Amino acid sequence: MPRLALWAGIFCIILTGCSREPAGYVRKDIVKITNFELSPDESKIAFSALTPTGNTDIWVKDLDGKNLKKLTFQGRSPTNRIAKFFKKHNWKNFFEIDMISPEWTADGRISFCQKLSKIDSWGERSVNFMFWTINPDGTDKRPKRDTDKILQRKPFDPINRAEIIDRSEKYKKKILLKDGNLLILDL
Repeated sequence: MPRLALWAGIFCIILTGCSREPAGYVRKDIVKITNFELSPDESKIAFSALTPTGNTDIWVKDLDGKNLKKLTFQGRSPTNRIAKFFKKHNWKNFFEIDMISPEWTADGRISFCQKLSKIDSWGERSVNFMFWTINPDGTDKRPKRDTDKILQRKPFDPINRAEIIDRSEKYKKKILLKDGNLLILDL
């Protein structure tokens, strides 16, 4: 009987993990923004954000703050649902998948890294990295190719990592990431 209950539980996790995500998102669906990148045409911002389920996903929105869209859905992944359960009970020895480091390609796609981490009694360590690209509307997710040229707008600043800054000269905006919040200010 316990074996049947275990299989029923696993089956439920897989079924609920494959459910569809809601179409509209609001600010409460994001706990903390970890990184962002302004598009080459300066009209959109791609960013990675920690969600209430405890994983990091890739999002995109217009520079004016409208049209918030979630592009990856690791919150519905069976791996991350199990990880959330294990974290809740302070258990160890599980895997977690996060989507991190969004960047724009020359052809207007968003490139990002899928990071697989193992959490055990020695702590958390990265096990595998896979690189993907996706259209800003969430379609055509595919592995990153050698021909996908990354356009990097802001230089790496090891001293000021507490805040990340970029600016849109075209729209006269300054974008600032500080303490997990993305601020879009007029110049």
